[in-house]
Amino acid sequence: MIEEYLKYLKKEKRYSNHTILSYKNDLYSFKKYLENTFENITFETCTPTIIRSWLADLAEKKHSPKTLRRKKTSLSSFYKYLIYMNITKSNPTKNIPMPKIPLQIPVFVDERSILEIINNNDNSSDDFISARNALILEMLYATGIRLSELITLKDSDIDYHKLLIKIRGKRDKERIIPFSNELLLRINQYNKLKKDFFEASEIDNNFFLTNSGKQLYPKFVYRIVNDFLSENTNLSKKSPHVLRHTFATHLLQNGADLKSIKDLLGHSSLASTQIYTHTNIKQLKKVYDKTHPKS
Repeated sequence: MIEEYLKYLKKEKRYSNHTILSYKNDLYSFKKYLENTFENITFETCTPTIIRSWLADLAEKKHSPKTLRRKKTSLSSFYKYLIYMNITKSNPTKNIPMPKIPLQIPVFVDERSILEIINNNDNSSDDFISARNALILEMLYATGIRLSELITLKDSDIDYHKLLIKIRGKRDKERIIPFSNELLLRINQYNKLKKDFFEASEIDNNFFLTNSGKQLYPKFVYRIVNDFLSENTNLSKKSPHVLRHTFATHLLQNGADLKSIKDLLGHSSLASTQIYTHTNIKQLKKVYDKTHPKS
C-alpha cells in the first residue's frame, strides 16, 4: 500500500526523489510504531489518539517541531490518498494541530563579505577544479537556486545571448532567472576549462561536473561551500542554502519587492518569502534615518 502511494507521488504528483524518500521513511516509521506498540492496528483502523501518541513519542525522543510537522504532513497526505482510493473513509490526522515552529531568522552572509569571497576566489585561473568550485559558490549566490537545482542544471538550460537560466524546481516547475555579464564571463571561462580538462566523450549535458566527469552530488557541493564559508566567515551554518538566504536578503535590502523575490526563488507562496523581512534591519534603518523627524 505504501509502495503504491510512493509510485503515485512520483508518476502523478511528480514529487522529487528527495521528497518521496522523506515520505517513505515517515510512513514506514509510523507503520513500525503501530506494529511494535499495538495489536491488530492498521492504517485503516488507526485513530487520532494513536497518531497523537506517535507524535508525542517522537517529541520525547527530541525530534524537532519541524520534523514532527513533516511527519504529520506525510501521514495526512497518505490518508488523503487512501480516501481517494476508497481504502478508508476518514483522515484521522485531520484535527490534530501542527507542532509550532519557533521563528528562525535565516542565516546569511553580509554583502561586503560575500563580494570579498567571490572576488578573492574568481575563476580566472587555468585550473578547472578551482574555477568550478568558485563558480559553484557564485552561481548559488548570484541566482539563489537550490542545491538540487544546481546539481541538475544542464548546459542547455543556459541562454548565453539573453543571459537567462531555466531552472526546474520542485515538482518540475520551471522558472527563469536572469544573470549578469560578469557571471557570463566566468561561465565562459569555466566552459573552456571544462572542455580542456575532459575528453569530448567524457562530457555529458550536466553543466557542473565532478573531477571524474560525473554529475555533482549534495555532499560534494556541501564541502565546497563549507570550505569557502569556514575560511571567510564565523557563521553558525555554512550550507549551500545559506547562499540562497543571502541572495534573497540582499535583494530585499537593496529595494526588491517580495513578489519579485518570491518568483526568483520559486516559492509557491508569498508566506515562504516573508521570512526575509525579519533580516531587513539595514533597509529599515535607512528608511528611518531618512524619513523620521527625530532620527
